[in-house]
Amino acid sequence: MSKLYRLVGRFMAENKSKEERQGQILDAALKVFVNKGYADTRMDDIVNKSGLSKGAIYHHYSSKKDMFLSLIDHWEEHTFPDFYSQNGKDRNATEIFRGFVQEILKAYNDRKYVFLAELEFWALANHDEDIRLRVQNLYKKILQLFKSTFNKGVREGDFKSINPDIAALSIMTVLQGVIWFSIFEYKDLTAEDYLNAVSDFMIFGISNK
Repeated sequence: MSKLYRLVGRFMAENKSKEERQGQILDAALKVFVNKGYADTRMDDIVNKSGLSKGAIYHHYSSKKDMFLSLIDHWEEHTFPDFYSQNGKDRNATEIFRGFVQEILKAYNDRKYVFLAELEFWALANHDEDIRLRVQNLYKKILQLFKSTFNKGVREGDFKSINPDIAALSIMTVLQGVIWFSIFEYKDLTAEDYLNAVSDFMIFGISNK
């Protein structure tokens, strides 16, 4: 009976829409890459994790690298689903930045492994030009988001008029400190404590008040 259940489950999984199947594959790939690393991951590992057949995997992705490149875009779209909607006209720049912090904290509490995926992105970007360009494009978008929010604060008189590129890069690197908590245990400080404190430091440093 258990074999029948598995066959039925696989049939249902493979009859989802194209986007659903790709999401299912990439969600599985993300977990496998984080757990085993890119070099030690086999396509069979992703097949087993996704619950789909090998043919279904190769129908969408021709190789492990092809899948990894798609995974970078998938990470951007699904890790912080509300990240890019924070720049509302009814919120000032400080509130928007605090919203970013809460989105990061939510992702950390729900899916800590997505931050470990960034380490894999960085490691491969150092050795593969295609991946480097894809990762660079990802961070350009994030930096532009922070830069736009910072410029909003300057226009509205909330933030000091400093180099917006430096401000955006500083914000991004400070918030990425949460990756440390994804790897190491630190009994005297939690990721929430860290993010709330550094967001206060960050906002105080650029505040015009």
